[in-house]
Amino acid sequence: MSTKKRLIALCVVGTTATVSSAFNIPSVAVPQLQSVSRSWFRSPEVVLRHRSTFGAATLTFHSCSWPIHSTPAAAAPDSDGVFGDAILEGTSPKAIRLRKQVQTIINDPGNTSPIILYGPSGSGSKTSIAEDIISRLPSWQTEKVHRLSLDDGIDFIDTILGTDSHPGLLDDLARANGTTLLLKGFQSQQADSKENFDRRVELVTALARLVDRREFYSAFEEKMVPFLPRIIGCTQNVDYLKQFLEEDGDATFINVPSVRSRTKDLKDIAKARMKSLEGSFGLENVQLSKEATQRLLDHRWGVDGAAELDSELYKALELLRSEKKWNLFAPNMVKSRHVLVNADDEKIRNRLLYNIPGLRKVIMSPWIFDHTLRYIVTPAFIAVVAILFVGPQDREHNAALTVFWAGWWPGIMLVFPFLGRIWCAVCPFMAIGTLAQEFVLKYNLELKKWPKWAPTIGPAFAFGLFYAILMWEELWDLPQNGALSACLLLLITAGAVVGSVLYEKRLWCRYFCPIGAMNKIFAMPAMTEIRTWPANCEGCTNPTCKVGGSPTLDPSDTFAIKGCTMGLKNSQLRDMGDCVMCMSCVKNCEREAPEFNLRPVGVDFGLPWLIPMPLQKAESLAPSQVETNYWLGAIITILQGSVVLHYLPKILARVGIDPSIATAPPAFDLPFAIHAALAFMILAFPGTLSLIADTSSKPLDSLSNVWRRRLTPRPAENACIVNLYESMLKRDSDIAATVKEWGLDVDGDGAVSGWELKEAFKQLGIPKYQQSMLINVFLQDGEGNIPIPAFLDKLQELYFDIMETRQPSQPTYRSINAENELVTSLSFIEIFNKLDREGSGHITKEEFLSLADLGYFKRPLTKPELSVLFDDADFFKSGRLNLFEFMGIIRKTVKVGIQDIGFGYLPLAWGSLTAYWIGLGMQELGLSLARLPDTFYLPISSAMASKIPRFVADSNTIHSIQCGVMIVSFVAAVSLTQKLCDDNKIGTVRFGAHAAVEAIGTSLILYLMLSPDLSISAYR
Repeated sequence: MSTKKRLIALCVVGTTATVSSAFNIPSVAVPQLQSVSRSWFRSPEVVLRHRSTFGAATLTFHSCSWPIHSTPAAAAPDSDGVFGDAILEGTSPKAIRLRKQVQTIINDPGNTSPIILYGPSGSGSKTSIAEDIISRLPSWQTEKVHRLSLDDGIDFIDTILGTDSHPGLLDDLARANGTTLLLKGFQSQQADSKENFDRRVELVTALARLVDRREFYSAFEEKMVPFLPRIIGCTQNVDYLKQFLEEDGDATFINVPSVRSRTKDLKDIAKARMKSLEGSFGLENVQLSKEATQRLLDHRWGVDGAAELDSELYKALELLRSEKKWNLFAPNMVKSRHVLVNADDEKIRNRLLYNIPGLRKVIMSPWIFDHTLRYIVTPAFIAVVAILFVGPQDREHNAALTVFWAGWWPGIMLVFPFLGRIWCAVCPFMAIGTLAQEFVLKYNLELKKWPKWAPTIGPAFAFGLFYAILMWEELWDLPQNGALSACLLLLITAGAVVGSVLYEKRLWCRYFCPIGAMNKIFAMPAMTEIRTWPANCEGCTNPTCKVGGSPTLDPSDTFAIKGCTMGLKNSQLRDMGDCVMCMSCVKNCEREAPEFNLRPVGVDFGLPWLIPMPLQKAESLAPSQVETNYWLGAIITILQGSVVLHYLPKILARVGIDPSIATAPPAFDLPFAIHAALAFMILAFPGTLSLIADTSSKPLDSLSNVWRRRLTPRPAENACIVNLYESMLKRDSDIAATVKEWGLDVDGDGAVSGWELKEAFKQLGIPKYQQSMLINVFLQDGEGNIPIPAFLDKLQELYFDIMETRQPSQPTYRSINAENELVTSLSFIEIFNKLDREGSGHITKEEFLSLADLGYFKRPLTKPELSVLFDDADFFKSGRLNLFEFMGIIRKTVKVGIQDIGFGYLPLAWGSLTAYWIGLGMQELGLSLARLPDTFYLPISSAMASKIPRFVADSNTIHSIQCGVMIVSFVAAVSLTQKLCDDNKIGTVRFGAHAAVEAIGTSLILYLMLSPDLSISAYR
């Protein structure tokens, strides 16, 4: 018996004996084969995977003649068909229509017309509904039920349809009365060649004839053969199938909507499915909490949302069972902490409040941070200021001055990566400001709301004040002057007090404080966060997290009772720059929605930005969510300049200039003026250099594409690109219709492959010898495929490059860049956040059109123009844009400014400051104890003073640590710059210019730190 005929015999009979005899498989092996399919079709079936002699194929055929049984409740979740009746639950119009259609079929037992269930890939319940229908059909239709998966049907078409030399599967089933044939997948989503596409058309044409006329053409018998079994089919792309159907067919089509499109029904579906699963975990009457429901609603479900939801409910019940083992009083309820613990946005997070017992109890203590501020921080701050004023005025004899400059700076720099902006939660400046605010409120004085101009003016003010403070520090030598250092502390405290007595909460900290601005920048990539998933806040009418006032708080915890002191709604945060980790939201929320999580460093910039670009996978790269700002980016650069400025006397000595200029005391004379000018220029140098690099590389970045095409002219190829692009522009139809008309996506998979391009070029009349050139332009080596939006982007880019090369004169800056430009210093993300009024992460068309009234563009855009831009960006017609889609369309309209990529310098700025201050701390902080007697003017003998421990690191250890910090920060800075450039579609030249600036900065600072004659030990 031939292999093909043995295969057919197995498919028809489908018994254990046939498997053993047809392929000489020992009987003991058959149960293993049976177990393979049990997870998919819920019945004891035989699965055969056979490599066909007529092409590599994997044939999966399931046949059984016994009644269909539903999935046992204890079974693990599977990849498809997992819901049964649960998917029919719900009160939405979609759910009601679906139930009516299914019920109509069941109420008509005499009808044997085909049934086609269709829906997107996210509706993985199509086969489940089909099984449910089959279980309710009359027995004379289901004496035998054959199941055939056609997901890889292209590879074994001859097995299904037969050939002139052997019958096919349809031949053997054609005359089987009392039979139902369940087909899953009418076509593969992607055809990798024209030949495979043609074979797919052949298969779908035959299946369409089965559905239309209950017959098929038998190649073996060479005639049309009636097909008696009832057909139930499940497919994703019904439009493709309908192209081959006749209009007068009697098939019943049932649209099965995806899980993510049934938000209103999700709660009912989850409850029904949970009800069917709970028994296997020894649970009963398990409830789904409101917070858990909202979390499910907020989750962005994947391709197969039905199977994903089932899997998440299974895991949630498993967690609940484990919890009840060690806590007998745990409520019989699935809460938000049980669901989606392994979702993509949570796999990278460690939920500390749930994984560390007792942590929540510690956080709820009034010592976090109310009592700490009142009884520790405030008295200590007053004492330090007093010591700075009345104690010795140089750092060598004043322990407080030593701790301030050699302890606080390295300490706070090391805290940023771990706890972010937590310094602001225990900040002594605001501790005094809070006391002042309480004093004002005690007399019933009304505090003002925050002014609308604060978000715009605040960062610029913080930059200016920080610049002035750094100049003051250098020119008046604050690190060696106790009284002036105390004045610096009081200056910032004064700002906090004024802001607190005039405005509610902490306006000064949020927008105007220079230290707060620095903390915001360096806290963005922190590895801890307080994050609330938006779904957990849905329907909340009492946002105690923001306004405070939770009755469960300790009455003495007045700091937390006020709610978020920064005026934040935690669920709307895009990064951790504004959150000061005060834990007020954790304490106040009765839903326990805010979570304290451990996460990878820099996750808000989009993982995995720390991985070199050649190793990155495009599908893993999320766009950066960090809200960049022009003035905050400028602060990054002056902080780098401040490190260089600390070495000014040594730099002048090295270049042959009198180093005394760098120590000129404040006076109205030339040396001091030169000192001030040098200080100003050094602080501005990093920012100026990066701005020059960015400005000069913009035209070069665009010119590189133009020059590359000029150096390698391809007139025939260019003519084809221009013809293709302009032909598409002339069409008075949307993109989807144009793509379909030109045949760019024949197989309907949403991507353009090489053979599809070849077919489209044929229709356009492009000569064969030019087709290969064009295919190689769009596809590397002509292999793989490219998504349609990316294809259209590349076509547009090539078109404009070609048009530039046709200009008679040298391309100019104005002709190369986008014609329009922003007249605001706001970054793209800041603009997006302003449009996203609800903080949902998406903007609607109405919100996008409001750009016309905001005055952000040099040439104002009208609402019709913006409407066209929105429609182009909303390729899949979802009615909303996410951040990446918004940035994609805006950067085609205006020039991308440095504010959108300048935050790439953040790791280097942190590394420079950390390396410098760690060096100072390792040399001087260990001397603090020895300096205590002088601080308080205590007369002690030299013998006793010599016994006081001193800890000073050697220069080799300091330099090794500094070198390591700088190298790591340089690599991180280049990686982050590359990530931000990639997010904004900035080319290699512009990225290379910024990387070169970062390399220059790293080399200069390392040189200053490691050169023996420029040692940090000589710091003034």
